[in-house]
Amino acid sequence: MLKQLGILKRSEIILLGAACFFLLLAAACASEAASSGQINVPGDADGDNIISDDELKAAEESSKKGDISSEDLDRIRHIKENYPKTIVDATGTEVTIYKPPERVSEISTGLIATTMCAFGDEDKIVGKGGCTKGGNTTRSYTYNGKSYSHATPAYVEAILYPKILDDEAIPFSGSIGKENYETIAGTNPDIIIVSTRQWGRDSGETYLKSIDTMRKLGVPVVVLNQVAKYDGDETEAVYKEVELLGKIFEKEDKAEEIINLLKDQVDFIKNRTADIPDDEKKSFLYLELSSYCAGKGGVAYVDGENILESILVEGIVNAKNEFQGDGRQLMSAEQLLTLDPDVIYLPTAQGVHTPDEIYNNESFKDLRELRAIKEKKVTGLPLIGCRTERLDFPVSLMIEAKFTYPERFQDVNIGEWLNDYHMKLYGIDEETAQEIKRGLCLEWLDDTGF
Repeated sequence: MLKQLGILKRSEIILLGAACFFLLLAAACASEAASSGQINVPGDADGDNIISDDELKAAEESSKKGDISSEDLDRIRHIKENYPKTIVDATGTEVTIYKPPERVSEISTGLIATTMCAFGDEDKIVGKGGCTKGGNTTRSYTYNGKSYSHATPAYVEAILYPKILDDEAIPFSGSIGKENYETIAGTNPDIIIVSTRQWGRDSGETYLKSIDTMRKLGVPVVVLNQVAKYDGDETEAVYKEVELLGKIFEKEDKAEEIINLLKDQVDFIKNRTADIPDDEKKSFLYLELSSYCAGKGGVAYVDGENILESILVEGIVNAKNEFQGDGRQLMSAEQLLTLDPDVIYLPTAQGVHTPDEIYNNESFKDLRELRAIKEKKVTGLPLIGCRTERLDFPVSLMIEAKFTYPERFQDVNIGEWLNDYHMKLYGIDEETAQEIKRGLCLEWLDDTGF
């Protein structure tokens, strides 16, 4: 019987004449071999991780005797025909994969897990790191005067694959750059996949050290993105990650389908906003509300033009960030009044925030002279864990596009579009798509008809 890490070498070799041999294939303890960093390829007798012609003949002979199933033999034949294969990851490292991944330790802010769900490979996740940690939190907020409260997971992958929140079944190794390597090794992975993209800026030194340590665990480590490099087309970075995942899981066609779906949403927005001249572009601010701001002498954090979300809005929605600085800066009411943008977006890095909060909370009374507040041009955004681009980056962009240029998107009902997008992306029914909408704290889309 094939185990998750493959057939190991508790075997008996019998010479057949001068040129061939018979290999009795049997199960062994996968965990012992995995913990020692050994790659175990089904049908491999000599430990070189490659199935030779003689080893394939031995497997065929063993199948005839009933020692392994026909499914096991088909798997060995598939590996013989397609492996080993070498891929070049985003760091330029050549990574050799010796068999189809079955036990995956994934470390990301959601992109890997959601893409695996779209591939139908979510049950291969045995370890996780980054953001998706177990435990549900009840979220309560008010939007347009209506109160909402639910404990639906914020992580899309947790709605699609609830088991991922079980930290006992799928151990959490820690945040990116701060992984517990013993936890990773203890999951007995046959591959580790890492995506380090996040909203902050970092020299990458921490990530690179972490990746180097993981490579010493003795299993293939694939890094999906260039570490700490944020220049260029940010959407292309997502497409490349999905493409690389398609190669890893032998799902190239599905990866292309996902990429085309993402591109379709981007093109849909661009086709409606690309002709806006510079002097007619709306200005925006990403305003991060937090209870910590007052104690630090400010009202809110503001995201600069080099932050990922700003790059996407400027390049796709065709609006301009009123704050031309870099990074994330704490600002006073006076500084914000000086910027005075046309519209304000409320991201979710510090929890769910809505226009009601900034319109009605006395903590923000000094901002009421802002045009965006006077004219009710403030919108909430999806609750997206760790504020990263994931496969849901078109959702924020679509909301921002319609809110910023409503006259150009009058025919688009975002609530309906959102369900349709997720149904196409994940192959799910409308009920599950509605659950994702709830998890993203976007029920208000339906109630407002936005």
